[in-house]
Amino acid sequence: MSVVVYSWIFMAIFIGIMLVMGFIGMKKTNTAEDFATARSSYGPITIALVISAGVSSGSTFMGMPGLAYDLGTPSLWYPLLYPVATVIGMLFVAKTIKKYGDEFGTRTIPEFIGDRFKSEFLRIVLTIISILLIFYVVSQLVAASTMFQIMMGVDYHWGIIITGVVLAIYVFMGGSHSDILTDSIQGFLMLITSLVVVAVFVASVGVEGGFGDMISTIKERNPSGGFDQLFLPGDNTYGSLWLVALLFIAHLPFGILPHLGNKFLAVKSNNDMKKLIMYCTIFATILPLMGLGGMLGIAVIDPGMDIRPDQVIPVLFQEIFPPFLAAFLAVTVLSAIMSTSDGLIVSLTQLLANDLYRKSIVPRTNVTKEKAEKVELIISRYSTFVVILVASIMAWNPPEFLSIFMWIGIGGIVSATAGPLVVGALWNRATKAGAITSLLVGTLSYWYIYLPIGMGVSNPFAAAGAGVSLSMITMVVFTLVAGKKHELNTQSSEKVSIHS
Repeated sequence: MSVVVYSWIFMAIFIGIMLVMGFIGMKKTNTAEDFATARSSYGPITIALVISAGVSSGSTFMGMPGLAYDLGTPSLWYPLLYPVATVIGMLFVAKTIKKYGDEFGTRTIPEFIGDRFKSEFLRIVLTIISILLIFYVVSQLVAASTMFQIMMGVDYHWGIIITGVVLAIYVFMGGSHSDILTDSIQGFLMLITSLVVVAVFVASVGVEGGFGDMISTIKERNPSGGFDQLFLPGDNTYGSLWLVALLFIAHLPFGILPHLGNKFLAVKSNNDMKKLIMYCTIFATILPLMGLGGMLGIAVIDPGMDIRPDQVIPVLFQEIFPPFLAAFLAVTVLSAIMSTSDGLIVSLTQLLANDLYRKSIVPRTNVTKEKAEKVELIISRYSTFVVILVASIMAWNPPEFLSIFMWIGIGGIVSATAGPLVVGALWNRATKAGAITSLLVGTLSYWYIYLPIGMGVSNPFAAAGAGVSLSMITMVVFTLVAGKKHELNTQSSEKVSIHS
């Protein structure tokens, strides 16, 4: 049988399993909070697989290999550094989010920050900024549709429709429970695929002459991207050590994006958080090694083939594996895409159901608690279709590089949250005024650096790295200055009181 036939068989099995998990998730979902968080329901290995799968999206499994295929070795800074930065960021704040969330019942990252600083302004602004996650969803739909197109012969636009329908069904049914149940399976499949890619890279599968000839062929076909090149002079992302450092900094708040940060709430106990971080470190380090597939693709795939860089993994699988195995591995790549998409969709629905309706509208009305709960669950479920429809329209014409495109939105979110969330979680002295100021500084600096009406820096990683740095520095400096000023005012008041 051909790879297309095998792909359809495995795809049918895969979709069937996802729908079954969605049904099981529906049985576990009785309240709006169940839909939003699946609070304290799963062990650390399960949630570590879910978080790692969510971090390693279609961008990791298709976008990063695509960058490696197009740019060569310098692009490997991305998969090497971002898991380290992501885990470091999680190490700082995961336990705080879990402890505070369980104690006060918070369900989302905007709600957590709003409650932490007792600021409705912070919550609402972060809710609005978090809508930028739609860029992330779009990149996942593009990746999934590309897989359908190459491996199964399905038209790109039909691929968008199929992906959207499957996601809509199982997310609608079980929300966070469906998200976690499906993602844990998908994360396991992704680990297997990443290890297979590492093995075929080391073994130089598809290259006559072995590892040495593979290195030589890569150098010959991409002189500026050989393994003797650390940087790519003139490139906006990999042109220098400074730009690579900004890429690292930009990822420090990555693990606490709304669709990932709320997963800490699903861990059974706060005592499991150390184990969670340990497992995340292992899994999240393995998954980005998919980038090596792009390097192997340079040596294996005929340079005359007219493919988009993001298509390198499915094309490579067809070149080096028998149809049966190529089709199975292609489905695991689709797992990477689905595992991030469903979490993003749940998070976006909660911006409407929890952060706007439950926290902003309900307190200003006379709606009973029972009715509010029912309405919130309805909004959570039916806004799933709205999110997927909007993302599908945006994905109809695919961007060139998924990794770059999705960071347009992520950069804005991490720049806004770095100060209030990363610094605020670590530092009890952090103040509401400092949080608001750092949010505004981080957000405005990111868009000023990135947009053409500002500095026009086309590298979203550099813009986000600068935004994250400025946000955290502002939070520290503003809190110290404000604290010192408050201390001086207190001393002055005491002196006046004594003299009077």
